Amino acid sequence: MPGPLDTDASSDGSASVGATTGLSDASTTTLGPTDPDSTPTTSDTVDPTSVGTGGGDGSTTFDPPAACGPPCDDFSAHEGTVTLGGGGANFACVNHIDGDLYIGANATLQEIASLGNLEWVEGAVTIAGNLALADLSGLACLRDIEALKLTGMPQLADLDALARLRVAPRLEFERLGITALPSFAPEFAGVASLVLRDNDALVDLHAAANWGAAGPLELRIESNAALASIAGLAGPLADNGAGTVHLALLDLPELTSLVGLEPLLQADLHFERLPKLTDLAPLSGLLSGGQIVFNALPALTDLEGLGSLVTVGTFTLGDCSHGDDGGLDHLASLAGLDSLAAVGHFALADNDQLASLAGAPQLGAVGGFSSVGNPALIQSDYDAFFTQLEAAPWGCVGDWGRCECFPVNPG
Repeated sequence: MPGPLDTDASSDGSASVGATTGLSDASTTTLGPTDPDSTPTTSDTVDPTSVGTGGGDGSTTFDPPAACGPPCDDFSAHEGTVTLGGGGANFACVNHIDGDLYIGANATLQEIASLGNLEWVEGAVTIAGNLALADLSGLACLRDIEALKLTGMPQLADLDALARLRVAPRLEFERLGITALPSFAPEFAGVASLVLRDNDALVDLHAAANWGAAGPLELRIESNAALASIAGLAGPLADNGAGTVHLALLDLPELTSLVGLEPLLQADLHFERLPKLTDLAPLSGLLSGGQIVFNALPALTDLEGLGSLVTVGTFTLGDCSHGDDGGLDHLASLAGLDSLAAVGHFALADNDQLASLAGAPQLGAVGGFSSVGNPALIQSDYDAFFTQLEAAPWGCVGDWGRCECFPVNPG
């Protein structure tokens, strides 16, 4: 149990911070080797089913546009998950999968092309590690899916074939060769989860401005080496209105601005290792945060831009778990927190130039307070800060020998 504030000994008060969660891999069944002109067979450890190739193991009214795949006398639906892995399967007249679709590294281009009439996948579509795939033309008919995950294909730079997509609330693009996000159908129903990770050539998020939002947003933009702007996120954020947003911006060496985040009203934020970020001005509309973590932002000198922020559950400036790599090296005070009134746990760590706790004049309620490894702060700074609080918080202040590192795990 947390104890009263201790300025001489370590405290066991702690906080755990969450940010976003990524898309989980699709669960799959294995498609056995088949002749391209025969009916593929499946094995499923949960609910074995068979798949149609035009003979009709399920009637459907989900008729594809004429411009999609090869002509068929009839279309069929497959009940259950499908995995393509080089077995030579033919799905030329299947337009509906009631399950997940997984296209693996060994799937042939002929197998993928046979999906040309597929419109509707009730589960997730995952394509992983297929280095022969130059574009997604074999999936050009897709209109409604639960999730799309494309991963481990640095040669894949062309996502134009997704232009008919109208429902795909969960998107994950990882280790691709794309320079820009794809445009979807004009009636696209919005995104709920977006993960962009390790796309070294990605520079343009503007297509997202027209996507809209489909419920509370989870956005994780991580390790995209050339990305300098996130302005395209303004569209989904505005469409989300006052809904909560979970936003992580991590390891973005060229990101210079937070322009695009102006619609944020309440959010969980995790900003870390953004070496060129100089200000927080686009966050001026933010009113509340569940969990806010700012760490390794060496060009940030103040918290101006957070003047409307009133309440935060867990507010962490710096990070005590990564040694010299953590902290806000040039933050001098709390200036900019003009409206902040209440914080559940306020944590400061490894901020080399933090010499004052002034700058949050309305702050009166702090449940827990941790300050570790902030060498420029002295006892009188803490005393002045605690005087403005309604009650003494639990926690610990001091150096590394006196206070334990508070656990922070933003996800």
